[in-house]
Amino acid sequence: MQFNIIADSHKKTPRKKIAKLMSAIDKKEKALDSSVNINFINDHRMSRLNEEFRQKTGTTDVLSFNLDDDEGPDSVLGEIYISTETAEKNAKINGVAYTDEILRLCCHGFLHLLGYDHERKEDRKRMEEKESFYMGWQL
Repeated sequence: MQFNIIADSHKKTPRKKIAKLMSAIDKKEKALDSSVNINFINDHRMSRLNEEFRQKTGTTDVLSFNLDDDEGPDSVLGEIYISTETAEKNAKINGVAYTDEILRLCCHGFLHLLGYDHERKEDRKRMEEKESFYMGWQL
């Protein structure tokens, strides 16, 4: 799996830590042989994506979009969008480092691309357990 980091934000992106985390998740989850684009954007752009694709007003921290179910070097499993501004606010609210929040959002977004979700209580529990497991590797 290849991870492409696209930073369209003024905030620093912990690229090496992201690559390490995403590779660990990929290895454990046995994801498709494809690529994932991780886009770091501002609140304004995130608000537009949130409204266009989820019909929700305002920004959010992370959005994931599955794109391709095929395998191979030209295949893109999906796109993850992370608002660095919202990540920074959430990090302060939750009393965690900005880098840790970014890693958590990358993990969360990638788990969505791999088919995990949190709509139902039992699915939420399963996804939270996976997220905690992988984030425990980083701390």
